[in-house]
Amino acid sequence: MSITTPPKDYAIMFLDMNSFFATVEQQVQPTLRGLPVGVAPYTGSTGCIIAASMEAKSRGVKICRVDEARRICPGIKILEARPALYMIYHKEIKRVIEKFTPYFQPLSIDEFAIRLTPREQNYEAATALAKKIKAAIRAEVGDYLSCSIGIGPNIFLAKMAGERRKPDGLTVVRLSELHDFYAEPNMKLTDITGINFRMQARLNFFGVYSPLDFFNLPLETLMRKLQHMGRLWYFRMRGYEVDEYVVKNKTIGHSHVLAPEFRSKDGALSVLRKLVSKTAVRVRKEGYCVGGISITIGFMDRGGFHSSRKVPSFSDNKTFLDTVLSIADECHWQSRPIFVAISTFNLTKAGGEPISLFADIEKSRSLSRTLDAINDEFGVGTITSASLMGAEETAPDRIPFGMPRYEIVN
Repeated sequence: MSITTPPKDYAIMFLDMNSFFATVEQQVQPTLRGLPVGVAPYTGSTGCIIAASMEAKSRGVKICRVDEARRICPGIKILEARPALYMIYHKEIKRVIEKFTPYFQPLSIDEFAIRLTPREQNYEAATALAKKIKAAIRAEVGDYLSCSIGIGPNIFLAKMAGERRKPDGLTVVRLSELHDFYAEPNMKLTDITGINFRMQARLNFFGVYSPLDFFNLPLETLMRKLQHMGRLWYFRMRGYEVDEYVVKNKTIGHSHVLAPEFRSKDGALSVLRKLVSKTAVRVRKEGYCVGGISITIGFMDRGGFHSSRKVPSFSDNKTFLDTVLSIADECHWQSRPIFVAISTFNLTKAGGEPISLFADIEKSRSLSRTLDAINDEFGVGTITSASLMGAEETAPDRIPFGMPRYEIVN
């Protein structure tokens, strides 16, 4: 769809599971229900809360460090993330949605976009479908699970509608109601999907201080101030589908705050090896080859090391690890490391990786693909590289899903 296709009411349903990771933990551990819960890959004080239960959110806990969460909400239960468990529940929710419609797409582990058919594009049918899906998730997946659903002309507005009423909400936004929708007194610019604090500051500079100010700007003014991006925003906010459902990754990578026992050079390098393994799997699963690698190492004294390198296109584990360790050799280990990160860039679709004349490179590519196939069939970690011995439990998956969340494409 594009600006040449007029928008329609009731075109998209956006389903967002509420506090998904934390609520799944409360589902399988009933004693946690009603209590503030935070989920973190590492439960030490320097770990990061990646999901908070609705009870924790109501007390002010958001994405933050574990020690800060404990300060904000004394008595909060901090749990170590269990990605495999969350993926099981994701698949069960997907199975429920499939019973009602084939026209849906997972956008992340806890978000789904459902395109409504012509017969469903009215208030009665669209809201009835939403209520049926909500009830089926509770009955067939988990009685403690809830989701917020937004219905609107495009995925942007459907997502925003769903955000307006949480938890367990059902909100419809129609084309005729857009002025009132953007005029809601409690809505801030940063409540608009795709507007971050940097973009808010830029809009403030132009005299735009509220969502309604933004919506009321004429197309000519938006294009003069924001060029092509302004044109997209004009039509996006009016219900036109100008964004892709899946945003192409510009980079793929992983980061990890080191547990105390890994805050040494050897410990940091072992975790870097684990991050290499995780990132390489994601790169191949999403069908890319890598043309550049950067690594970051943070230290206790707040110093840091960062270096990037462009490389010939590859996707195999050995080339990846050799390159990362070569970059790490440039690091001066000034104090105890506390954080490591890997990022890949210059990504190209697989097929751009030429056949190598060197047998060991082709052997490494074949071995990497075989490892992926075995772990896909029998579970992550069934077979790993010997270089990961001692670091198998480090850097657990934070969000066990390769697909990025819905983002605005400018």
